Amino acid sequence: MVRAPSCYTCGSFLTGFELDKELNFFIYFCPDCRSAEERSARLKAKEQVVESEVIEEAA
Repeated sequence: MVRAPSCYTCGSFLTGFELDKELNFFIYFCPDCRSAEERSARLKAKEQVVESEVIEEAA
């Protein structure tokens, strides 16, 4: 019995397919977890920008 690759985080099937630049090899990924990670990364970047603006204004 062959099993499709599944996400180690949420268990869903890996349906995304892209070229990994570091490995120079095509990989599968979980689009649900990927979008959640990207969302949190964007929020962290926005928080860092706001913090740096507050520090600049205080100086």
